[in-house]
Amino acid sequence: MEKRIGYIDIAKGLGILVIVLAHNDLAGYHPTLHKFIYAFHIPLFFFLSGMFFRPEREFGETVKRRFNTLMKPYFFALFMIYLGEAAFSNMTFPVIAGRVAKSLYATGHYIDWVQLWFIPHLFAVAVFAWLAWRFVFGRIIVDWLRWLAMFAMLALGVLTMMSGADIAPRFWPFTAPIIGTELYGLPFSLDLVFASGFFFLAGYEVNQRPLEKFFASPLVLALTFGLLLALVIFLPPILDFNTRAYPSLWINTLEALLGIAMTLSLACNLEKWSERAANVFRYFGRISLVILIFHVPIQETMFDKFSRLGIPNDPSIALAFLSGVLIPALIYELAIHRNPVLRPWFGFAAEEKATQVAATPAKSTSVD
Repeated sequence: MEKRIGYIDIAKGLGILVIVLAHNDLAGYHPTLHKFIYAFHIPLFFFLSGMFFRPEREFGETVKRRFNTLMKPYFFALFMIYLGEAAFSNMTFPVIAGRVAKSLYATGHYIDWVQLWFIPHLFAVAVFAWLAWRFVFGRIIVDWLRWLAMFAMLALGVLTMMSGADIAPRFWPFTAPIIGTELYGLPFSLDLVFASGFFFLAGYEVNQRPLEKFFASPLVLALTFGLLLALVIFLPPILDFNTRAYPSLWINTLEALLGIAMTLSLACNLEKWSERAANVFRYFGRISLVILIFHVPIQETMFDKFSRLGIPNDPSIALAFLSGVLIPALIYELAIHRNPVLRPWFGFAAEEKATQVAATPAKSTSVD
């Protein structure tokens, strides 16, 4: 199990770097690369989170663990954002209070740091997955029937997100009954749980099987990368969970699964090729939540500063990307890593306990 968790952490490190790269100005200057990243980067993290899913745990324990590792960091991030606005902007307290209230609705439309929408939604997905597994999928003994039922759930979820001339995302926006107010998404993006829940439960299913040798094949890495690149270049649909863009059930799902397999294969191969490189990505995987929280404002600020210095766009994008990764890592090392007060607020309390018991980095990385 240590080996398996080790390559999952490397995959998390690769995934968070891809997310940072997705949240810069690539769309304007390198649209194909931007589309390639968006094909799988969010489904990848649902999948990887699902690999740590433990449906045998009691419901209360599952909620408590996920609250500690996800919702506490989310609330602390909101505290930092709005404390900063109260201290350093001209915003009045009633305005800030209104924005705080909106952020508790927890969809990307209402959060100042939009990337944070993923955190409360992942909490909702984990709770949904426990219920779905205990009452539906865990009762289906035949593997292919269970996968078919999961795909049917995905298809139902995609129906609420399909966009085009004849059908628009059902909850983006929608008019809430009774209060008659236009809202963007259900609270905690609950309108996405059927689709995101598919990738989450798929991660759990895959992690029950000894597939390390399969993923460790360089041929698998080459084939998944080549097929994904061909689909991205020649087919138009672009996936974006936050804005409810899932235009093709078949194409987008295939691209997402290919990207997930490609990342897992690259992680397994990195373990063989270079332990030093593997450890670097493993480290970024362990602090992926810290990077997720801070990378967008840092990257936007640094790109603007590099551009003002007259640095061309591509070098500015690269430097902003490095800043979006390394500055959050510095924040972790200087302010969080050895701070017993802040560690639990960034979801690291479970890691400390696991480290004390097992004294192994690989076992300290589960976010279940």
